[in-house]
Amino acid sequence: MPLREASLSTDFPANQRDIPICIEPGTFRRATLDDLGFLRELYCSLRAEEFASLGWPPDQLRALLVQQFDLQHRSYVATFPRADFLLILWEGIPAGRLYIDTSHDHWHIIDIGLKSERRNAGLGSAVMQAIKRQARASAAAGIVLHVACANEGAQRFYRRLGFLEVSREEPSYARMEWRPERFSGQCMSPKTA
Repeated sequence: MPLREASLSTDFPANQRDIPICIEPGTFRRATLDDLGFLRELYCSLRAEEFASLGWPPDQLRALLVQQFDLQHRSYVATFPRADFLLILWEGIPAGRLYIDTSHDHWHIIDIGLKSERRNAGLGSAVMQAIKRQARASAAAGIVLHVACANEGAQRFYRRLGFLEVSREEPSYARMEWRPERFSGQCMSPKTA
C-alpha cells in the first residue's frame, strides 16, 4: 500500500535576526509552512534519480520520497534550532533552498539545493561566493558542509570554491571545509593539479 503525503506540522524556527547573506540579483527569504509544498517538490526532484534504482512504481517511489522529505524536515528543525532555513529566490520566484547555521565559529551549510532549471547557470556559485564573503566579513573561522562520497560532481564544485575534504565522518559522507585564511583577495580557489 503506497504511503500518503503527510501534512507536516513542524514549523521552522522563528528567527528574528536579519538574513545573514545576500546575493545579487537573487534574494533570500525565510521559509514558512506555506513553502513546504515547494520544498517537498524540490527534495523529490533532487533525490528521484538516487532512489530510481529501487525499481519501484512511480507512485510508491513518490510516496517514499515524500516520507523521506518529512523525516528530513523534522530532523533538521529539531537538530538545528538556530539555523536559517531560507528560500533562494530568482526574480522573486523560489529557485532553491539554503539551510545554514551561522551561530557557531564555523558556519555549517546544512543543505543547499536548486531547481533543475537553475543548476549549472551560476546561481549555486553566486550563493556559495556570497556565503564565503559574509563568513569572512563576520570573522567566521570557516564553513563546513557534508557531501555524499558518491556525488563526485558536488565534490568537484566545492573544491573549485576552495573547500577541502577534512574527514569521512560517516561511511557515505565527506566533511568538507573552507577557511578564509587560506585565500586572500577575491574568494579564489587554489589551482588543483
